[in-house]
Amino acid sequence: MLGRARRTVVVIDAGSPRNRDADAVHNLCGQEGVAPGRLLARGRQDVSRYGVEIVPGEVAEVRRDGAHTVSRTASGDVLRARAVVLATGVVEDLPAVAGLAALWGRDVVSCPYCHGWEARDKAVAVLGTGPRAWRQVLLMRRYTEDLALLGNGPAGLDDQQLEYVRRTGIAVEEQPVARVRSEDGHLAGIELADGTVLARDVVFAATTRRQPSGLAAELGCLIEVAGVGTDPAGRTSVPGVWAVGSATDPSLTIAGSAGHATGVAIAINDALVDEDLALALRS
Repeated sequence: MLGRARRTVVVIDAGSPRNRDADAVHNLCGQEGVAPGRLLARGRQDVSRYGVEIVPGEVAEVRRDGAHTVSRTASGDVLRARAVVLATGVVEDLPAVAGLAALWGRDVVSCPYCHGWEARDKAVAVLGTGPRAWRQVLLMRRYTEDLALLGNGPAGLDDQQLEYVRRTGIAVEEQPVARVRSEDGHLAGIELADGTVLARDVVFAATTRRQPSGLAAELGCLIEVAGVGTDPAGRTSVPGVWAVGSATDPSLTIAGSAGHATGVAIAINDALVDEDLALALRS
């Protein structure tokens, strides 16, 4: 959007997208099932048509300097910009269970909206406790009746929740989980502390979300839970700094992030046009 508005745009990309381990992208109309790497390659090809420069690497430092924001990359390059967009996404930390991370994005997933369809009518385990795990249990009941909640310790269910799992036949296991077994890159079972192995096809892990970068905090932006706080137009609490997509709302899908970023890009271009007009009138 900003490239087509004839803005000079540089994207500094560390090459570690949130979905890099997933087999496919879902809920993106017109691109259903596309591999994440292929979608990213298409996007890079598209933006290059409008002069957008993509620089591989990471930002080592970012600071405000008058009307500009100065970014220094790990390689030492320094960029001055009228606007900085934080499109850093979000990181999902898995429960500390051996073997879980090796299957992340395939047989270990997190979002029922992204992967519930692929798990339909399969043996599913929800691994975790608290409101996030409970929401996953409720959502996954839409897809399968063979469902187990693994608390990796006390599940922390209240009386109403216990009554629900009793009536619906959801198994609740409060033993610690020793490890997740895999074979040929696929889930081969979930081993409990007493040696029991549960046969499951898919694990929905209750992850903990956090900002992947300290740049927003370094700039002084407001952080709200795992997202950068913004106004409806994407402005952060720091002038000239904007945030988009799942960097602001970790629950956003690819389609939601792209839609949000489009609106913010329009707001950025409008703000720069207004700045130019005010400068011209003062001159």
